[in-house]
Amino acid sequence: MLNGKPRVREISSVRRESPSVKTFHLYDPQSANSNPGQFVMVWIPDSGEIPLAISHAENGRIALTVKRRGEITEELHGMSAGDNLGIRGPYGNGFSPPAGSSLLVGGGYGVAPLRYLYRSASNRARISIIQGASTADELLFLEELEPTSVSTDDGTKGHKGNVVRLLDDYLDKEEVDKIYTSGPEKMIYRIFQICRDRGLEMEASLERVMKCGVGLCGSCLIDGFRVCEDGPVADLEQLQELEEFGQWKRTSSGEREPL
Repeated sequence: MLNGKPRVREISSVRRESPSVKTFHLYDPQSANSNPGQFVMVWIPDSGEIPLAISHAENGRIALTVKRRGEITEELHGMSAGDNLGIRGPYGNGFSPPAGSSLLVGGGYGVAPLRYLYRSASNRARISIIQGASTADELLFLEELEPTSVSTDDGTKGHKGNVVRLLDDYLDKEEVDKIYTSGPEKMIYRIFQICRDRGLEMEASLERVMKCGVGLCGSCLIDGFRVCEDGPVADLEQLQELEEFGQWKRTSSGEREPL
């Protein structure tokens, strides 16, 4: 393995968050000493390795919130307390600490790194949250995060439609110093356009195929931006320089395809 062998860690507990999302808790002091927005490479025995955002860290323990959406995550979702994982990291750059009035905008399971940011900073900054998902059952951590408003694609809870509409409405009424966002790239791109047009600061957590996690293999490149090492968090100025951002993604074989 690059950057050393993975640390073998035992899953201490598993919590189902939604029909497609589970949170895995384990003891790993190295990863617990991370910043919100950083990620770890997680190795599932006899399956493979994937990057996962840390959704909480405290007292040497971390939480990994994972959506089932492929062979490796399917294998992970079948694991239970007492099973072992391999952990490398933490890697990448995280969010800068919120100051003033901050707004977190999360889409689907992209709310995971924002949860870590909120829990680490809500006692020293004014933070509001807007959250969206495909359906009410897929809205995560509602009781914990207490979002100002929510949206669902099918209208089963809150506003029917994309969370971006809620953002526009919120900004028409409230003063915001900075926006932090994580979720589908099309959503992030629309938020980027809004922040650019309104002159607002923003930071976004980007997602790409990652194989090494340490900037060597090039599988996560967006133009010349290495998501695993230069990101996964990027600010508005960095996003403005990326022509592929919001337009293209790359498959695991490196082929470019439209988002």
